[in-house]
Amino acid sequence: MIWFFERAGSHLRCEVRTHIEGDRYELVITGPDGVEKLESFTTSHELNRRAQALSAVWEKEGWNGPHMRFL
Repeated sequence: MIWFFERAGSHLRCEVRTHIEGDRYELVITGPDGVEKLESFTTSHELNRRAQALSAVWEKEGWNGPHMRFL
């Protein structure tokens, strides 16, 4: 899944994916400058908790979202 956050024409991208071996989850955050940060989790519960925490922080910082992109 991919979500986007927007603030004053800048965008954050947040992608959730299964690790290549299939036993972990990854959260990939791409900032407005294109720099990617990768966080890894052993359970979907840990991943969900982190994603919610980040969303709350970004909302306080003035980011709007999350928005999904429909193709």
